[in-house]
Amino acid sequence: MLKFLTVILILLFVWWRVARWLEVRRRRARGEDISYEVRVKGFRPITVLSIIFLILYGGYVIWFALSEWADLF
Repeated sequence: MLKFLTVILILLFVWWRVARWLEVRRRRARGEDISYEVRVKGFRPITVLSIIFLILYGGYVIWFALSEWADLF
């Protein structure tokens, strides 16, 4: 199950990046000024994806460790 969630998250991230790249390409073709948005507040998408992976796998490790610990008793 965790493998499928990981694949889905990676595919969604790749799709978002390709869509963003195509949007920027179209805007440049129209002659619009595309400066990288350094002023954007908040987390970068790769940071959000990393946090999600940490929570996902960290939760799995904690769940696995607790279930193994409970089996000892």
